[in-house]
Amino acid sequence: MEKFEVTILGCGSAVPNARHMTTSQLVNVHDKIFMVDCGEGTQTQIWRMGARVSALKHIFISHAHGDHFFGLLPLVSSLSLMLCRTDDLHIWIPAEMQELLERCFSRWCYLPFTVVFHGIDPTRRAVLVDEKEFTVETVPLNHCVPCCGFLFSEKPKPPVLLPERCKAAGIPPRQFGKIKAGADWTLADGSVVPNSALTTPSDFVPRRYAYCSDTAYYPAVIPQIEGVDLLYHEATFVTADEQKATFAFHSTAAQAAAIARDAHVGRLAIGHYSIRYTGEDELLAEARQVFANTVAAQEGMVLEV
Repeated sequence: MEKFEVTILGCGSAVPNARHMTTSQLVNVHDKIFMVDCGEGTQTQIWRMGARVSALKHIFISHAHGDHFFGLLPLVSSLSLMLCRTDDLHIWIPAEMQELLERCFSRWCYLPFTVVFHGIDPTRRAVLVDEKEFTVETVPLNHCVPCCGFLFSEKPKPPVLLPERCKAAGIPPRQFGKIKAGADWTLADGSVVPNSALTTPSDFVPRRYAYCSDTAYYPAVIPQIEGVDLLYHEATFVTADEQKATFAFHSTAAQAAAIARDAHVGRLAIGHYSIRYTGEDELLAEARQVFANTVAAQEGMVLEV
């Protein structure tokens, strides 16, 4: 089965500290690498972990808070210095940030490759990347500034050709590609052999990964992420600090778990921890009371989708 995994580079909130770096992830879909958010110190985490970024083509920034994009400028600068990159790099950012970042890159980065900026509307669901085997789309969230998550979805595999049935129907091998693509076959007498008689459905089950940070408790997201195999959802606070969470448009661990439960996801990873806590045990225990299949994200963790 093709690779589909998430590497946690940083899972803290606000500022880096001795336990956690600010938010960033690498998502590997069929050996194509995507970065989700790029907090301060992201490039240090990449080099420390030996993460492969030579195939990095797209960086997605969820919103205009520094702990999600302050690592962007130094990382992109280093891609040319350390890796001699020449391929285009696509950066997807909220439209309000685009002009400012373009000026920063133009003034401070001298790159042998082209950085292509794409302004996005975090308040609307939209497909950003549409590849042959998967898509990446925005997931509108509820934060104090426009913010979106991202949904990575494999596409279904085409039907499996049944060569013996095709031959029995008199279909020449050079036409097999059309049959596999879904075409019916018309016999000499004008009768039609339906595609379903010449193929069988693939047993491949598409996988999906949803990234939701930062957001207040927001049940409106559930229909879009229903049934995903893996959900990363911010869990900045414990329930005892729910008032702080509400004020800051963040979620508690129990609220993140409630989203996972109600969306019938396969597994939940919580993150974006507040620096007020000395560990994640209380956050994890709280989440598991609501949704048992929960893990607490940690730097260096690789999560299979």
